[in-house]
Amino acid sequence: MLFKRFYDDNLAQASYLIACERTREAVVVDPNLDIAQYIRAAGAERVRITNVTETHIHADFVSGAQALASAAGANLHLSAEGAKDWGYTSDALDNAQPLRNGSEISFGKVRMRAAHTPGHTPEHLIFFVSDLERGSEPVGALTGDFVFVGDVGRPDLLERAAGAHGSMERSAAELFRSLGEFKRQPDHLQIWPGHGAGSACGKSLGSMPQSTLGYEKLFNWAFAGMREDEFVRKVLEDQPVPPRYFASMKKINRSGHPVSAALVAPRELVTEDLDAALKNSAFIVDTRPAEKFAAGHIPGTVNIPRNRSFLNWCGALVPGNGDFLLITDAESDEAVKLLFSDLAKIGLNPHSGYFGHQVFSDWTSTRGKLEQVHQLEAVQLRSAANNHDVQVVDVRGPDEWRRGHIPGAIHIPLAALPDRIGELNAGASIVLHCGGGSRSSIAASFLQARGMNNVSNLAGGYESWVKSGLKVQ
Repeated sequence: MLFKRFYDDNLAQASYLIACERTREAVVVDPNLDIAQYIRAAGAERVRITNVTETHIHADFVSGAQALASAAGANLHLSAEGAKDWGYTSDALDNAQPLRNGSEISFGKVRMRAAHTPGHTPEHLIFFVSDLERGSEPVGALTGDFVFVGDVGRPDLLERAAGAHGSMERSAAELFRSLGEFKRQPDHLQIWPGHGAGSACGKSLGSMPQSTLGYEKLFNWAFAGMREDEFVRKVLEDQPVPPRYFASMKKINRSGHPVSAALVAPRELVTEDLDAALKNSAFIVDTRPAEKFAAGHIPGTVNIPRNRSFLNWCGALVPGNGDFLLITDAESDEAVKLLFSDLAKIGLNPHSGYFGHQVFSDWTSTRGKLEQVHQLEAVQLRSAANNHDVQVVDVRGPDEWRRGHIPGAIHIPLAALPDRIGELNAGASIVLHCGGGSRSSIAASFLQARGMNNVSNLAGGYESWVKSGLKVQ
């Protein structure tokens, strides 16, 4: 059996190609929109993709399953489990081979047995993989968003992202029962999850690419002996705010319409285009590092640095409708194309184009000074807070807030800021902070772009406050 893992750092997402070395047939599980990578890998290994499937309807990236099956001439397999309103549409299932609990995908000396594991989503499946050359017992399981290294898939997304009100507790209870069935498997079973650290599909995912069931029984909190009600409370506690794009991803991925990666030909814009975009309140993302943005940026733009969290925060902050443009200091056309291709993976398309680094010198020569983000030290914030002259906003996640926070701070996680901006006093001095300063830099730029001028970022974030020996709650 040939086994290959693909990992997209920007999505914290894993997909897999498994092939029979005898018949040269292969299956791809949980492909993302970059289907060319699987076709290239199959060619390099001299195998043919004959089957494509996925563990569930993904919320955090555009699925490439239907597009890959079409391009490769492969059989598409989709889960027929779960509630009708939240499973795949009839159009999607009409064009696929339906999978239910116990269904098998077999090719050559490889067998994959589906098991229905509701909880993260109602239709979720995992796949037990057997290398029949060595034996009929499964060597491992492709667990999707059911079991991760160190965590399990969050059961609240159906309610918090897709609007299925009142479903969180029920889904959490289903997840508890699914885990109870799964942990009866032998301890040697390898676990190949669908996500790693940095994904918003759980709250404490590990960075290791794989694990074993025995190891997870020892160290994964979800396998500790507890009652169902205890598990439900704990699994729902401190889940991160789901990025706003999750809801649209669910709708796209459950339909019967394959999405293909468009040919990217980004158009570079000029300063006059920027004037028009700002006048029309376009959402303009400056992708430079936070330090460069803070030192000087064009008023009305939002800073989301091009790093491993770029897609997550774009998905959280960029509106799903309206014009969306980029400012980038990328040095090559290929780097710009890659930026656009990555955004397409979460359904975002800056269709109007982008501005290069020349836009800054053009702006200063014709329109005046660039705007800055004021940086405040911890001792300065303490003095201002003691005088009640400042509104402190903590944009960290719920688990970070619970472990300790600055006295008097307001807690608004960064992903929730677009919906809760009205809770802030626009006339007050506002200081934003996160753990180390990166998320709050994004938040400060977001508020500035909406006309809040008296905004500062706590340099070094909460860590600097603690290191300075200042009081926490």
